[in-house]
Amino acid sequence: MLLITLISLLSLAYLGLMLYLWLGLLKNNSGLSTPSSQLPNVSIIIPMRNEETFIEATLNAVNAQKYAGEWEVIIVNDRSTDKSPEIVMAFCETHPNFSVINIPQDSPQIASPKKRALNTGFLAAKGEFLLIMDADCVPPPNWLNSMAALYASGASVVQGSKANNGKKSFLHSYQKLETLGFTLIEAAGYNRNKPLVASAASLGYSRDLFFKCGGFEGLYDLASGDDDMLIHRMAKIEGTKFAYNWDTSGIMPTAPVDSWMALLQQRARWGSNGAKYESKVYSAFLFCIYAFFVWLFVCPWLVLFGILPAYFLIPFAIKFAADFLLIFTGALRLRSAKLLWYLPLVEIIQIPLFTAAVPLGTFGFYRWK
Repeated sequence: MLLITLISLLSLAYLGLMLYLWLGLLKNNSGLSTPSSQLPNVSIIIPMRNEETFIEATLNAVNAQKYAGEWEVIIVNDRSTDKSPEIVMAFCETHPNFSVINIPQDSPQIASPKKRALNTGFLAAKGEFLLIMDADCVPPPNWLNSMAALYASGASVVQGSKANNGKKSFLHSYQKLETLGFTLIEAAGYNRNKPLVASAASLGYSRDLFFKCGGFEGLYDLASGDDDMLIHRMAKIEGTKFAYNWDTSGIMPTAPVDSWMALLQQRARWGSNGAKYESKVYSAFLFCIYAFFVWLFVCPWLVLFGILPAYFLIPFAIKFAADFLLIFTGALRLRSAKLLWYLPLVEIIQIPLFTAAVPLGTFGFYRWK
């Protein structure tokens, strides 16, 4: 009876979360007005380390942005050891609104050098709207305009949509669908003005708000958290308004990893801070969701020792149905419904992947770039 009660509670917690997110998707960005005719001054900050393969394409795509307002681009070179600094310097020499800041090679090693790079860029930024992206992303021409328009409408924080741009292999298709799921979790929270997670691949916020909430102070010893942990801090500031960019012409493409081991490493890094959020209630809820995944991973093996198959099949059916409802609703809006064909296999593979990633991340068994 105790086991049934525990399984029921974990299943209800997961179902409740998915329904909460689904209802969030049905909302629109609230509290925003008609975009102001005065376009904000924007600073795009791009932290970079060893990106010689992608950086030139990234810079060309950023330079091609269609934006009538004032904007600048600051690339922060975080001690790269490849040819990317030379590529960036050559580009900046012929593009006056692009500049580069170099983090000294002898800078102390910290758990999160990306936060240091971002903060360095923010201190030098002139724009009122800080817009950040990854150095291996190639934004579409309307990305900057679509993000700035929401800021001009009164949003303090703007989360951009993203989509994995991998090939047709199953590994890349898995990442495409999972990226869509993460994107929809972001969108639901932003629509409710209560964001749960965020993604630094396409994220913008008020410069004043960043420093008012304390920025990354106290977070430099954490491997990640330059996105959702920061957003949680910003949510505590009275009057902060969050907006999600649903404009499909502004979706940021992101690169997939090319091996299952690299995917596990990436997910481990993402899961490394689950117990370190400033809100202990939020960390406790994440633990319940993780416990649900652990049960779904362990239960099929327990069937061999007499546990009824229903103890696995019913919770798994609840997870599948809830995930389908959320992803189907969001996929239609983002024109990604064809990815749903991969959902059954993704649901199965996600369980052991997520179950393994969290402890690996918690105990630091992952590599940083």
